[in-house]
Amino acid sequence: MTSLLPQYIEVLKTAVLEKSGFSTITPCDCKAISNLIYNQTKFSISETTLKRIYGFAYSKFKPSLFTINVMAKYCGYQGWDDFCHQQEQTPQTSATNNASWERLKINASKITNFTLQVLRNKAGIPYNLTIKRQHVNHHFDEFLAGDYTATLLAAPAGHGKTIALCHWLEERINLNAQGNSDDVILFFSTSALMSAFLSGRDLNQWLLALLGYSADENITALFDDQQKKGGDFFLVIDDLDEHNYKPEQFKLLLSQLTDIFSLYQSYPWFKLIVTMRSDTWINNRHDVDNGSNKWFKGFIGNANWATNVPLFSVQEIKELSHTINPGAKSGLSADIATDLNHPLYFQFYYKEHKDNFSLSDIDHVCIYELISTFILNKVYLGHYSAEKILLLKGLIERMDFVNQNYDVTKTSVNALIKQYPQAYNELTGVGFIRELNNSTDLQYQTNIEFSNHNFLEYAISKTLLQANNFVFDTHLIKAINTQFEESKHKLPVLKWCLLYAIRTDQQLGFDVLSQTKLSLKEKSDLIIFLGDMLDKQWASANRSESLTQYFKKDCSPALFNYFFGIEFINLNYKKTLHSLLKFGLSNRKRILVYTMLASSAVMRLDMNDLELYLAKLKAIPAEEYNRFAINPLKCLDTLYAFFKYGEFKKEVFAEITHFYFNPPKEGNYFEDNASNDMIYLLGAYTSLIAQAPLKTLRYINILEKNYKKINLQKIDSYTYFLGVVMGNCYFRLGQIQKTEELYAAFNTVYKRNNDSFTNYMKNMFYALRLKTNLLLKKYAHIIEDTTSHMQVAGENRLSKLFMLAIIINNKDIEEVYPQFHKQCLYEHGKLLRETNVTTILALKSTPAYNT
Repeated sequence: MTSLLPQYIEVLKTAVLEKSGFSTITPCDCKAISNLIYNQTKFSISETTLKRIYGFAYSKFKPSLFTINVMAKYCGYQGWDDFCHQQEQTPQTSATNNASWERLKINASKITNFTLQVLRNKAGIPYNLTIKRQHVNHHFDEFLAGDYTATLLAAPAGHGKTIALCHWLEERINLNAQGNSDDVILFFSTSALMSAFLSGRDLNQWLLALLGYSADENITALFDDQQKKGGDFFLVIDDLDEHNYKPEQFKLLLSQLTDIFSLYQSYPWFKLIVTMRSDTWINNRHDVDNGSNKWFKGFIGNANWATNVPLFSVQEIKELSHTINPGAKSGLSADIATDLNHPLYFQFYYKEHKDNFSLSDIDHVCIYELISTFILNKVYLGHYSAEKILLLKGLIERMDFVNQNYDVTKTSVNALIKQYPQAYNELTGVGFIRELNNSTDLQYQTNIEFSNHNFLEYAISKTLLQANNFVFDTHLIKAINTQFEESKHKLPVLKWCLLYAIRTDQQLGFDVLSQTKLSLKEKSDLIIFLGDMLDKQWASANRSESLTQYFKKDCSPALFNYFFGIEFINLNYKKTLHSLLKFGLSNRKRILVYTMLASSAVMRLDMNDLELYLAKLKAIPAEEYNRFAINPLKCLDTLYAFFKYGEFKKEVFAEITHFYFNPPKEGNYFEDNASNDMIYLLGAYTSLIAQAPLKTLRYINILEKNYKKINLQKIDSYTYFLGVVMGNCYFRLGQIQKTEELYAAFNTVYKRNNDSFTNYMKNMFYALRLKTNLLLKKYAHIIEDTTSHMQVAGENRLSKLFMLAIIINNKDIEEVYPQFHKQCLYEHGKLLRETNVTTILALKSTPAYNT
């Protein structure tokens, strides 16, 4: 009986395709071929078996002799032995006559084209819709330009290594076809290497056999001769990862591959390319690299991470989206892009929205839903799901959250791994966890870690919930506050817990969110997430009855006030506020929501939005506004008239004057909450357009006596924005010392923790810095500070408009930096035209409004 020689199996697979009338094969063709084989031979080879043979499904074993015999009979032979005998009778040429470059190219191209076809069909997104990765192309350019023998594409699972490699190989093949190169490219995936082990042959001999040659033939002489003509031999192996093999198999394979590298590294025509996960390289680099300067790695950032295939850039996300659906809008915010930049998550999103693909529907909850889908399919479903959950729980319980140590030493969980070995292999196989060997000659150090922060945060949240009997309550919030006080994982873990809570009808517990200890930036992020989550649940066709009743009720005071804060103002916050309107809100709360929405419109100078929200406010009975110490409708109506028509309405200023001479003595007007913060800040900002800074300061003094003290040593959001108003007043009054002292206090807080500031707060900080330096006549950094302010201001066009007005009305700036002054004048005029606000503002020698 003839053994299952790999080169003959490849020939037989091609013969079956030709017999069936296929030039290439896709997974769905396997069913048709299965029927054709049965109709002719009356023997059955299942569709699944054919998928394994043609590489569409993973197989650890070689095809059975029965299967090979039936395939041979289908092709007109008596069986496998007869097929092999016929192949042996085919005239074979000698090494000197037959070892031709063209023959080598043809034999290699058959295998390469087949491998490309299989991998293209396996792509999560249809291959014709995928894009080339420029960073990967640059990586290969550097590799070929240098004196290197081998390179690798290394990254965690799901970074798009295989697709990027396929695109690059297609370009090389096209260069051959166009006559611009004369390379031999032999490309196969790691599943094909199983044949080498099963045949019992040396890897080098196996590769030669695949190409139709024996070990006795002088291939190196042929390559040496051809290299003088400019041709190279590329050996390309995809998915060379240790989790695909038993440990002893992988070590043997790696040893033989290293032997091939060592054998050919002195030949400039030999080029080895492999793709592997970062952890495979880290765990085996001592065997592969061994200090050789012939390996080109090109790792990005920290070389210890062993990654040279980056996540998607914003431009790549837009390009890919346009390729998938050219007619879809490509608008994408930076924070959403950061969530979707992982190729694996983008692939999940495509699968769920391929019928009407668009990025416009993506929100801040989307990435969590995509990860949940992955975990459902890879962890909760299939074999050993219970064991996987217990193993993950055991890993999490051995982490030190307080000291932010999220790696687990393998020795500490070795018993756990032995208890659930199949679960461990499955989780490493799908890339959920990974094993990193960083041992030295002095110490054994192998750690187990989650492959990315998303998987880690999900697993942590599930462990915390389980420890709290899966209840979302004060105890859970306290545990998160305590164990993740300064951790970047705190907010994502909280989000996972929120998703679990709303899906298990625990939304009544959301009031405890006010107990979470978050920075203002983190809180802003959480509020936007919470709004998106409520929106999705409201629109869900599977909304529970308890959730329906939840929305019908008025929003609780604790949760309602949690949503409020001027510091959160941006376009995403606008969407979140609209989600509050889905509740059965009281008229007071509806006034507050529309007031915040209108205030946001003022900051953006969006007159259309402002008109819309004013109409909503005016539709609410007038007596409802008597419950406010400062009438928000009058404030907003005054601001609208001022910006739209240059009209100055005095009624609201009379009300503010009455307030600081006769503040209310009874009622809940001075109850400390976010809603009142907003109302009093609105009054302060409105008073600025009266251009009477002393009156505005008097208003602030009354607030300090009756509402809240301003503490510049510990600036909260209310203090921060009221301080901004004070700074504007000092600036207008020319009080240099007070302006400088105020800025110094702000600067101390900003330097200490600027990462916790929202963009709107940063915008205010840069505006105050500019004014302080203008008063002090410190012009050295005025251009850089103005640029920083404009960048941070973003959609806040009101702030841009008034800062530009201050600069263009400063004669010193005009003299010192004439070109800069000219540019500011142009930008100011452009903003006036875009916003369609009254030009009277441009005529003010000292702008009256600071935002």
